[in-house]
Amino acid sequence: MKKIAAGFCAALGLLAAAGGAEAQTASLPLSFEIRAGLAQPTGDFGDALNTGYTVGANAMFNITPMLGVYAGYTFNSFGIDDEDGIFDEDLNFNVRGFDAGVRASFPTSGMLQPFVKGGLVYYKGELSGDGASVAGDNELGFEVGGGLDYALGNKISVTPAISYTQVSGDEGSDAKMVKLDIGLRFKL
Repeated sequence: MKKIAAGFCAALGLLAAAGGAEAQTASLPLSFEIRAGLAQPTGDFGDALNTGYTVGANAMFNITPMLGVYAGYTFNSFGIDDEDGIFDEDLNFNVRGFDAGVRASFPTSGMLQPFVKGGLVYYKGELSGDGASVAGDNELGFEVGGGLDYALGNKISVTPAISYTQVSGDEGSDAKMVKLDIGLRFKL
């Protein structure tokens, strides 16, 4: 009986080792992405600001091949529209913080895969100039968007996208922007 139990345990150990080796060769459902592009302020927010830029990074975990959850950090910067020369210095308005949400991909037969995404943002606005800055409180907002995932190989892809972000501000002022950016996604 002891020999049978020892043989059974040895067989389970071999199966576990084989499964572990297989798991090491399979790719993880985790990816990392860096993004950069243009940010256009809209509405009342856009009346006082110039077109700016956006940079960010995120990580995504695929629950299924078509559905993933992401979390990241984004920095958006806009120049203050000062046509009348009111300010003595160049001022920027920065909107930055964390974002998280869900991304749905739609597989195709080729290397191009469309996707849509939506989620929450937790951003802070900051007015900055030569050596000084004034920051507001963190505020909750949302983002929606879509784009294309173009595979350059098994582990890397290019992801151009367009998105809309809105964050509630103090006294009913909302920060609204449309972003057109491109990312580089690395799959593990």
